[in-house]
Amino acid sequence: MSAVSSPSLSRSRCARASTTTQLPHWSDVADPRPRGRPTPAVAVVLGDLVSWAADIAVVLTRGCPEDLAAIERVRSYAHAWLAGHPCRDLEVDDVLTTAAALMAGIDLDLGGTIPDEDERQAIGAVAAA
Repeated sequence: MSAVSSPSLSRSRCARASTTTQLPHWSDVADPRPRGRPTPAVAVVLGDLVSWAADIAVVLTRGCPEDLAAIERVRSYAHAWLAGHPCRDLEVDDVLTTAAALMAGIDLDLGGTIPDEDERQAIGAVAAA
């Protein structure tokens, strides 16, 4: 029997708190503290940060009208919330589209999934075959 499947080793392992009743799921915990808005000075900085991130996301979408509309909805929601104005509901898809554009930019900057020239030739050779 291997050490991995040994019953004595698996029984000695402690259960994580997140998988037991010791720690409730985050959605089951009511926060008694009211969530306040940021101070005006912090709201200005956050507004600049939102605009900067949205501008980058717009550039990264390369003019896709659906993505641009989603990013602008996220931008307007964030600015309205920071200003203390009533906000209409925001679709999760809009937030995910904006986040995906920003994550793609980070990936491009790090060179994550951009194939190098050898990979492009190999991909082209397989596709041509």
